[in-house]
Amino acid sequence: MINIDKSFVHFVGEKNSWRTNIKSILSTENKKIFLVKECRAETVGEHPFFNHPGRYEFLGIIEDDKTHFIRTSSVDVNKGNVQLNAQLKNKKYIVESNVDYLSFEKVSEIVSSDKTNNIYCEIEYEYEAIKYSLISKCEYINYNTEKNSDKYLQPIMGYVPFILKNQLRYGYAVLNVRENRNGYLEFLLNEKTPIFNTNTKQNFIRLFIKKTLNKLLFFFKKNDFTKLISIKNSKINFFLYD
Repeated sequence: MINIDKSFVHFVGEKNSWRTNIKSILSTENKKIFLVKECRAETVGEHPFFNHPGRYEFLGIIEDDKTHFIRTSSVDVNKGNVQLNAQLKNKKYIVESNVDYLSFEKVSEIVSSDKTNNIYCEIEYEYEAIKYSLISKCEYINYNTEKNSDKYLQPIMGYVPFILKNQLRYGYAVLNVRENRNGYLEFLLNEKTPIFNTNTKQNFIRLFIKKTLNKLLFFFKKNDFTKLISIKNSKINFFLYD
C-alpha cells in the first residue's frame, strides 16, 4: 500500500518549485487522486506574507498526471475556487510499504493509551455508482471512556478529496465505528454559500433582513464546509505501516 508518510509530491515550475506531503489518497478502478498539505498564500522572499496581496488558503490535488490548485478565501466574488489542470508539472515520489491491519480492540487499546503509534485507515464506499477507496492518516480519533457502554471509534479526517457529480471537491470525512456495525460515512465539503445564514426557525424580522442583504450582496460568497454527503454503507480498515 502507498505509504503516505514516506511519499511526497514535487511541483516543478520555471522559477520556483516546492515539495509537499500527501494528506490523503482517493482511488477508483481507473485513477488515483492525491490531496497534498495545504498552506496560506505566500511569496518567496524576505517578507513572504507581507508581500503577497491575497489572504487565502492554497492546496494542490493531483489527478493522475493533472495538477489542480484550490485557492480559498473566507469571502470572495469568484464563481469557483478550483483551478483545473494548471499548467505546472508535478513529480510524485511514491513509497509502498507492507501494512498490519488492526482489529477494533487493538485500535481502541492504542488510542486510549499513551502509545505513539500513528494509525491509518482505508475506507471503501460507493457513491454515484462508482466504487472508491480513501486512504488517510487518523490524526483525530474520538473514543468512549464509559466502561459500561458500547465501545466506539470515530475518526475524523481532513482534508480529503471527493468526487461529486463528476466534479472534484474536498472537505472532511467522519465515520462512527463500533465492533459490530458502522454509522453513516459522512463528508462535509467546501462550497460557496450566501454571506448570511438563514433558516425558517429564525425571528421573522431577522430572517427578512438576512435574505434582503443576501440579495443585495449576491455577488459576494462565503467559503465554508457546509455541503453534507451521507453514505449508509461503507467499510473501514485500520492499519499501521511496517
